[in-house]
Amino acid sequence: MFPVPEPAGDIHAQLRAVLDARHPKVACFVVPKNLPDLPHLPAGLRVVTRKEGTLVTTRANFAGLFEAHADDDEVMARILGYPEDKALVVSRCRGLPAVNARAVQARDRDGHVVTEAFASPLGFLAAVEAMGEHVPSGGSLAVLSPVLAISRRVALRWVGF
Repeated sequence: MFPVPEPAGDIHAQLRAVLDARHPKVACFVVPKNLPDLPHLPAGLRVVTRKEGTLVTTRANFAGLFEAHADDDEVMARILGYPEDKALVVSRCRGLPAVNARAVQARDRDGHVVTEAFASPLGFLAAVEAMGEHVPSGGSLAVLSPVLAISRRVALRWVGF
């Protein structure tokens, strides 16, 4: 399955969070189709590109982990601050993540997603707690089904948001 690209506004919100030393987000993953949405990046950031996508981070150790293990869902969950990795979510959802999982989103005041974690029913409260820490001042926490979260991405990219 190919990852669904995010709206440019979400990518920019994620990068602002990574650049904010007070924000807990320290890495942003950008799928290949989102590469044109990356603005000019300031010096000091670690940028690593692999076939899976590009990681932008403030941490050298995360850049190294991504370079060596971008295809490992557990490593990616650790880098991106997700309480559960993809395989664990699917397992805990009894193979039906489209029905049983939830997308928990930290959004900025303009509605852009700063951080999003997919969660199983068992990992839901941990995801809410983790994403709650990512909500910037004036922002909000949103909980959606996976279908709605992906539909949002597609619709917002369609209208150029």
